[in-house]
Amino acid sequence: MDIAPLLSRLTDADLKLRHEAVEQLATLARNDPDPVVPEIIAALKEADLNVRWYLGRALIRIGPSAIPFLVAASEEETDMAVQKYYGAVFAAFGEESIPTLVGMFASENPTTRGMAAAALEKIGEPSLPSLLKAAKSPNGTVKLCAVLTLAKFQIYDY
Repeated sequence: MDIAPLLSRLTDADLKLRHEAVEQLATLARNDPDPVVPEIIAALKEADLNVRWYLGRALIRIGPSAIPFLVAASEEETDMAVQKYYGAVFAAFGEESIPTLVGMFASENPTTRGMAAAALEKIGEPSLPSLLKAAKSPNGTVKLCAVLTLAKFQIYDY
Protein backbone atom coordinates (compact mmCIF):
# COMPACT_ATOMS: atom_id res chain seq x y z
CA MET A 1 0.00 0.00 0.00
CA ASP A 2 1.49 3.33 -1.05
CA ILE A 3 0.69 6.04 1.47
CA ALA A 4 3.32 8.44 0.09
CA PRO A 5 0.69 10.70 -1.56
CA LEU A 6 -1.12 11.08 1.77
CA LEU A 7 2.14 11.77 3.58
CA SER A 8 3.05 14.44 1.04
CA ARG A 9 -0.33 16.14 1.58
CA LEU A 10 0.69 16.77 5.18
CA THR A 11 2.96 19.53 3.86
CA ASP A 12 0.28 21.18 1.71
CA ALA A 13 -0.48 24.84 2.33
CA ASP A 14 -4.19 23.99 2.45
CA LEU A 15 -4.97 22.96 6.03
CA LYS A 16 -8.12 21.20 4.94
CA LEU A 17 -6.05 18.87 2.75
CA ARG A 18 -3.73 18.19 5.68
CA HIS A 19 -6.62 17.28 7.97
CA GLU A 20 -8.17 15.07 5.29
CA ALA A 21 -4.83 13.27 4.86
CA VAL A 22 -4.68 12.63 8.62
CA GLU A 23 -8.16 11.13 8.55
CA GLN A 24 -7.39 9.01 5.50
CA LEU A 25 -4.18 7.70 7.07
CA ALA A 26 -6.08 6.84 10.24
CA THR A 27 -8.84 5.08 8.30
CA LEU A 28 -6.34 3.02 6.33
CA ALA A 29 -4.47 2.04 9.48
CA ARG A 30 -7.59 1.17 11.45
CA ASN A 31 -8.50 -1.26 8.66
CA ASP A 32 -5.02 -2.78 8.48
CA PRO A 33 -2.45 -1.24 10.86
CA ASP A 34 0.50 -3.45 9.93
CA PRO A 35 1.61 -1.79 6.70
CA VAL A 36 0.47 1.76 7.53
CA VAL A 37 1.51 2.46 11.13
CA PRO A 38 5.20 1.58 10.61
CA GLU A 39 5.28 3.93 7.61
CA ILE A 40 3.71 6.73 9.65
CA ILE A 41 6.27 6.17 12.41
CA ALA A 42 9.14 6.14 9.89
CA ALA A 43 7.85 9.40 8.40
CA LEU A 44 7.55 10.94 11.87
CA LYS A 45 11.25 10.28 12.51
CA GLU A 46 12.24 12.19 9.38
CA ALA A 47 9.63 14.96 9.27
CA ASP A 48 9.88 18.56 10.40
CA LEU A 49 8.02 19.68 13.53
CA ASN A 50 4.91 20.81 11.67
CA VAL A 51 4.47 17.50 9.85
CA ARG A 52 5.32 15.53 13.01
CA TRP A 53 2.31 17.12 14.66
CA TYR A 54 0.01 15.84 11.90
CA LEU A 55 1.60 12.39 11.97
CA GLY A 56 1.09 12.29 15.74
CA ARG A 57 -2.56 13.22 15.20
CA ALA A 58 -2.89 10.38 12.71
CA LEU A 59 -1.47 7.92 15.25
CA ILE A 60 -3.90 9.19 17.88
CA ARG A 61 -6.80 8.82 15.43
CA ILE A 62 -5.72 5.24 14.69
CA GLY A 63 -6.19 4.45 18.35
CA PRO A 64 -4.67 1.87 20.67
CA SER A 65 -3.99 -0.58 17.83
CA ALA A 66 -0.92 1.64 17.22
CA ILE A 67 0.50 0.86 20.69
CA PRO A 68 2.56 -2.23 19.79
CA PHE A 69 4.16 -0.36 16.89
CA LEU A 70 4.94 2.62 19.12
CA VAL A 71 6.50 0.35 21.75
CA ALA A 72 8.77 -1.25 19.16
CA ALA A 73 9.74 2.12 17.67
CA SER A 74 10.37 3.61 21.10
CA GLU A 75 12.74 0.81 22.06
CA GLU A 76 14.97 1.72 19.12
CA GLU A 77 14.63 5.50 19.31
CA THR A 78 17.30 7.63 20.98
CA ASP A 79 16.11 11.01 19.68
CA MET A 80 14.29 12.67 22.57
CA ALA A 81 12.37 14.95 20.18
CA VAL A 82 10.85 11.93 18.44
CA GLN A 83 10.19 10.22 21.77
CA LYS A 84 8.26 13.34 22.81
CA TYR A 85 5.75 12.68 20.02
CA TYR A 86 5.47 9.02 20.97
CA GLY A 87 4.76 10.10 24.54
CA ALA A 88 2.08 12.54 23.42
CA VAL A 89 0.36 9.75 21.50
CA PHE A 90 0.53 7.38 24.47
CA ALA A 91 -0.81 10.11 26.77
CA ALA A 92 -3.70 10.73 24.36
CA PHE A 93 -4.66 7.06 24.73
CA GLY A 94 -5.00 7.68 28.46
CA GLU A 95 -5.74 4.83 30.82
CA GLU A 96 -5.50 2.23 28.08
CA SER A 97 -1.77 2.91 27.70
CA ILE A 98 -0.87 2.91 31.41
CA PRO A 99 0.15 -0.77 31.71
CA THR A 100 2.29 -0.47 28.58
CA LEU A 101 3.97 2.69 29.78
CA VAL A 102 4.75 1.26 33.21
CA GLY A 103 6.14 -1.82 31.49
CA MET A 104 8.42 0.43 29.48
CA PHE A 105 10.22 1.36 32.71
CA ALA A 106 12.06 -1.95 32.27
CA SER A 107 13.45 -0.82 28.90
CA GLU A 108 17.19 -0.68 28.44
CA ASN A 109 16.70 2.55 26.46
CA PRO A 110 16.81 5.53 28.86
CA THR A 111 14.92 7.79 26.42
CA THR A 112 12.11 5.22 26.35
CA ARG A 113 11.93 5.22 30.14
CA GLY A 114 11.87 9.02 30.20
CA MET A 115 9.16 9.16 27.57
CA ALA A 116 7.06 6.66 29.52
CA ALA A 117 7.42 8.68 32.72
CA ALA A 118 6.45 11.92 30.95
CA ALA A 119 3.41 10.27 29.35
CA LEU A 120 2.27 8.86 32.68
CA GLU A 121 2.65 12.29 34.23
CA LYS A 122 0.45 13.75 31.46
CA ILE A 123 -2.16 11.03 32.04
CA GLY A 124 -2.14 12.05 35.67
CA GLU A 125 -4.13 10.59 38.52
CA PRO A 126 -5.37 7.45 36.73
CA SER A 127 -1.74 6.29 36.54
CA LEU A 128 -1.15 6.49 40.31
CA PRO A 129 -2.22 2.94 41.28
CA SER A 130 0.05 1.42 38.65
CA LEU A 131 2.93 3.69 39.64
CA LEU A 132 2.50 2.83 43.32
CA LYS A 133 2.61 -0.86 42.44
CA ALA A 134 5.69 -0.35 40.24
CA ALA A 135 7.40 1.51 43.10
CA LYS A 136 7.46 -1.81 44.94
CA SER A 137 8.95 -3.71 41.98
CA PRO A 138 11.96 -5.96 42.61
CA ASN A 139 13.41 -4.54 39.37
CA GLY A 140 15.53 -1.61 40.50
CA THR A 141 15.13 0.34 37.26
CA VAL A 142 11.35 -0.03 37.26
CA LYS A 143 11.23 0.95 40.93
CA LEU A 144 13.42 4.03 40.39
CA CYS A 145 11.41 5.21 37.39
CA ALA A 146 8.15 4.78 39.30
CA VAL A 147 9.49 6.57 42.38
CA LEU A 148 10.78 9.49 40.32
CA THR A 149 7.47 9.77 38.48
CA LEU A 150 5.54 9.62 41.75
CA ALA A 151 7.77 12.39 43.10
CA LYS A 152 6.48 14.63 40.30
CA PHE A 153 3.00 14.04 41.75
CA GLN A 154 4.49 14.97 45.15
CA ILE A 155 3.75 11.49 46.45
CA TYR A 156 6.59 10.32 48.65
CA ASP A 157 4.95 7.57 50.72
CA TYR A 158 5.24 4.39 48.69
